[in-house]
Amino acid sequence: MFPTMPTDRAWPSLLTHLQRLRCALAVAECGSTVQAAQALHLSQSSVARAVEQLEEATGLALFHRHARGMQASQASAALLRRAERALAHLTLEPSRAAAQRSHWLAAPLARGGAQLQTLVVLGRTLSLSGAAAELELSAAAVHQRLAQLEQWAGRALFIRSRSGLRATPAGELMLTSVKRCVAELAQADEELSLQRGSAIGRLVIGTLPFSTGLLLPRAIEEVLRLYPGMQITVIDGTYPALLQQLAQADIDLMVGALRPQLEDRDLVQEILFRDPLAVFARAGHRLAARKALRWKHLADAQWVLPMPDTPAEAVFLQALRDAGLPLQPGQLRVNSAVMMQALLHDSDRLALMSPRQLEREVRAGLLVQLPLPVRPLRTIGTISRADYLPTPAAAHLLEQFRAMGRQLSC
Repeated sequence: MFPTMPTDRAWPSLLTHLQRLRCALAVAECGSTVQAAQALHLSQSSVARAVEQLEEATGLALFHRHARGMQASQASAALLRRAERALAHLTLEPSRAAAQRSHWLAAPLARGGAQLQTLVVLGRTLSLSGAAAELELSAAAVHQRLAQLEQWAGRALFIRSRSGLRATPAGELMLTSVKRCVAELAQADEELSLQRGSAIGRLVIGTLPFSTGLLLPRAIEEVLRLYPGMQITVIDGTYPALLQQLAQADIDLMVGALRPQLEDRDLVQEILFRDPLAVFARAGHRLAARKALRWKHLADAQWVLPMPDTPAEAVFLQALRDAGLPLQPGQLRVNSAVMMQALLHDSDRLALMSPRQLEREVRAGLLVQLPLPVRPLRTIGTISRADYLPTPAAAHLLEQFRAMGRQLSC
């Protein structure tokens, strides 16, 4: 089953205007409703009416009309750019003839906002009846929309069984494309609201544990100060799960400890700062008072170990190898900073954590940092889709990250 967008993430209002957006893009490219109608195989009156309805819905004069045709207005630039990006995700192997035109002109999916919504819900519920209940439709209506999608795709999107639905490879690819289209339309909604005077939108950030305690709260507060109409959701998760959610456009950005390389070429990462790690114990721990402490003195220590395949685990294992200590069995691993701190408070265990994450606990006299060398440093940064075009609010968040990264690097 696909990782899904948070259930409280509303459908973008522009999804209901998908066909009208397609008509407006065709007019912008062709320069008139007549030529746009020819390109779309629609009547001129249908295209003209679609543009007028979109202008009414958005409150924007999308075009300058003159004797020679129609020219996109400056006010429509952001919307048309988002619309073209959204529809570009919906292309399905256009024919050679269609490939000579803008590829979104030949995308059948661009004609059906309701079908796209149905596909996303089916991908989440993997059930015709479940999707019907969520969409408040009959199961027959959902089946009809799925049949339309499969006709457009030219292949099956789901395999039916007694236990429910399972997406085919073609279904997985289409669902990814559709969810990225929906994300673009949601960003277009946000930018439209900003043009009206106040940005109203949603930003979903995926965070990796133990790496964003100082960075994220301050950046979020600054964004909400400048854009009070934004809703920001922070989702904690594992690296593989968040990568998949990011690729599916269920989250907008990912922040945390970076890996040396990204396997997914559709994703890019940006380094913000290098973060040291250190060994921590509860205040009063017997090792805290030991003079000339060395790693060899930790041979019998019990640990709260880093999670497998994380940068922190790599640093931990390297420290053990450098000290000639045996590898620790995975007796206790924790993926929660709060639980990690609680375990340190209530036991004699040690843990490898970022000193920046535990500044308050150390100042409060709850935890102590043991004087042991730990190398190398972790790299903290962001991961986004390679084609991600941030909204003004998201761009401001990224700039806050960069500014704080520069401060922490000093």
